[in-house]
Amino acid sequence: MEEPKIIFFCGPHCSGKSSILTQLYEEGIFSAWGNEIGKELFYQRGFDTAKQDEAFELEVSQKELERDAAYVHRRGMIGIESWHPGNLAYAMVRNPNSVPKLVSGMMRSPLISNAYGIRLSVSREIIFNRTKTFKDDPGWAADFYTKIDGCLDVCLTKLNLWERSVCIDADRDFDTVIKEVKEAIGSFF
Repeated sequence: MEEPKIIFFCGPHCSGKSSILTQLYEEGIFSAWGNEIGKELFYQRGFDTAKQDEAFELEVSQKELERDAAYVHRRGMIGIESWHPGNLAYAMVRNPNSVPKLVSGMMRSPLISNAYGIRLSVSREIIFNRTKTFKDDPGWAADFYTKIDGCLDVCLTKLNLWERSVCIDADRDFDTVIKEVKEAIGSFF
């Protein structure tokens, strides 16, 4: 059976991950799309994003690993939002002591050796101007998510994904970014 082709998208809040995945899924480039699990939990539970503890980091990681196990049996190209590198970046900012345990678990993913990444980079100013989720405190969002962005390259390296990732400047207009994303995906296979 052919293994699925995994493309993960990591980047901070307002970098365009959801919008890009939506468009690529609608165009039929992806046969499946995995949402950002931490974001889903945020909307379900309404918690303070910056104050989640180590138990939350482990919960998100475990849910990702369970989904990874299910995706092993899927065919085609699968897009995943944030995935392990993005979740690890949150942990590095919120709960740095949890990072070694998380890395150990994430490295057991059945998809990790077969995944390719799009790392979306976005400036603090863009986060400040684009955020709708944190419209009541865009300064906080810009500061917090700039910290997340600053951890992503280290996370990709820790998970041995740096060599299989392409960084794209997401400060630019959507059409330019999506064009570069498609070119990057084409270069992977």
